[in-house]
Amino acid sequence: MQIHYIWVKNSGHLRNAGINLSSRFVIEMRESSDPNAATRDLVIIHNKDYIPDFFKKHNVENVTAIIGKNGAGKSSILKYIKSNMPRGLEANVQDDLFAYSIFKDGKEQFRIIEPQSYPCNLKDETGLFEKETYGELVGMDGFRFTGDLSRADYIYYNYFLEYGADSTNWQGLRDISTTGLMAAERRRILEDNRDIESRAQVLLQSSDLENLELSEVAKAIQFFNSGESANLPFNKPEELFIGINSTSALFFTSTSDKDSLVGTILEALENKISKRKPKDAILSTMDDLCYAMLVNYLLDERKYSSSNPYNHPLNDPDNYDSVTEYVLEYFATMQEAKVEHDGRVADITRLQELSRTVPEFIRFIEDLLERNILLPVGQHSKYLKLPLNADTEFEFERLRKGYMEVKGISTFFDFRWRSLSAGEQSYLSMMARFYHIKNHDYTTLNKHLVILIDEGDAGFHPEWQRRFFNITLNYLSALFEGHSLQLIFTANTPFLSSDLPKSHILFIEKMENNQIIFHGMDNNREETFGANIHTLFSDSFYMDGILIGDFAKNRLNSIIKYLGNEEITLPDENYKRTIDLVGEPVLRKKLQDMWFEKFGLDEELHMLEKRIQEIRDIKAKGKQL
Repeated sequence: MQIHYIWVKNSGHLRNAGINLSSRFVIEMRESSDPNAATRDLVIIHNKDYIPDFFKKHNVENVTAIIGKNGAGKSSILKYIKSNMPRGLEANVQDDLFAYSIFKDGKEQFRIIEPQSYPCNLKDETGLFEKETYGELVGMDGFRFTGDLSRADYIYYNYFLEYGADSTNWQGLRDISTTGLMAAERRRILEDNRDIESRAQVLLQSSDLENLELSEVAKAIQFFNSGESANLPFNKPEELFIGINSTSALFFTSTSDKDSLVGTILEALENKISKRKPKDAILSTMDDLCYAMLVNYLLDERKYSSSNPYNHPLNDPDNYDSVTEYVLEYFATMQEAKVEHDGRVADITRLQELSRTVPEFIRFIEDLLERNILLPVGQHSKYLKLPLNADTEFEFERLRKGYMEVKGISTFFDFRWRSLSAGEQSYLSMMARFYHIKNHDYTTLNKHLVILIDEGDAGFHPEWQRRFFNITLNYLSALFEGHSLQLIFTANTPFLSSDLPKSHILFIEKMENNQIIFHGMDNNREETFGANIHTLFSDSFYMDGILIGDFAKNRLNSIIKYLGNEEITLPDENYKRTIDLVGEPVLRKKLQDMWFEKFGLDEELHMLEKRIQEIRDIKAKGKQL
């Protein structure tokens, strides 16, 4: 299935917007050629620049790049598609028109779906398209938007947070954007088979960002253990580092007038840790872990629960051989914890859960250490490393689940990919999310996929931006073998343009009056495929013809103004030095010429006078000798 054209009457920033996503056809909505008609003409012609199978990927039906500056409306198009076309969302469509094609019974069928409220005259020079109408007066079957567009699954990716975005998980939409995944993790917690009180506790104790981080790490481990990870443009990490974080103990140990008993006990436990013999790395690690878990719980009990009616009693650490033993008994005794309220005694559900889950989690971590699945990093380090291999994917999923069950509002684990840059993390997230939805999602993907990637190369180094499209095209085509793909990208830089003919690019321009212009595939812009990226940058569509930074432009303009001011007669040495720093040789030479024209003779005279004075000084010294 392939979407060729969308005409949107009124949706968000899109008003009377004709969106041509086809490389095969040029489709345009025009005012009717009949002055007596109240309708419009939908004109369809073959695109003379169309090249079949241009990308040499048998399952890629089409690729479109939507190019425009920030605020032009690129993302609005993707949001419209994902909010109106997936299965379950068709009822949102009211007055919009669509052109698409789909294979049925081995034959490609071409359809126009028009609203009954806004009919159009179809002027189809290709002779391929047939019209269908939807609307209130069409009959029971046509009351709502119909057609085959919802037979595809729509996959939406955006690495950045989107404020105010609708992250509802509709049946035909796979939202793997950062915002969508954060919302999905929250829904997962709400839908777990827990009682209401436990569910509220889990939501209270975990932030959406932390849930996302753990989910991203799990997806990355799945991805690293697959052959698909060879597509990464950098060397994949060989291990995940897990830091044991107990720094929150400072809340108790550095405060003299609050919870002094807790501070004293924690200091006693720290002394036990500092005096232990470092021969057994596992025992040392378990003491560090148990201490961090105890601090994590006490923060919930004493800091974040100001009206907490119950504080679980702390025993004397001197009666225990190790921190691990102390912590295990502390949580085990929570099974009998009760609170009295209005003369009634009630169990404390959360503490009863912790009396079971904390010992289970401690034993689980100890087992991973004994089986060398988790490895201590050095004898005195509070870091563990998880080598990435076939065994770790399942074990990390258990670790993640157990960690979320026992942690409080704050954290006691820090997860790190060693020396992974922000750009590498972004690339990893994109590939891992797509891999997860193909291989580990709980539902089966439709045969037809429309993949929406919103500024997928944003934040990358220019070299990665240059390679982004080729890597992504190859990866998605291979990953979704057996599916037909329509890929729709947005971007605001020319790197993507250089990989695509202009027949695959929808240029969007925002005019000074805020009107948005959608340039058709037959626009009069220069050819983009294989074009020099630097040349594309100079196109006013991207950079308004200016290829230097705004600060540099303003600084150089001030120098030009200074050089043109006839009232100024004394040279400014800082301006002279700035001119010599200009990297663009033609511009630097022009400014130097302007400088010489204004100050050249004066500077030469000054240098000669200075030299004469030096000679006089030398002669004077000679006479003295």
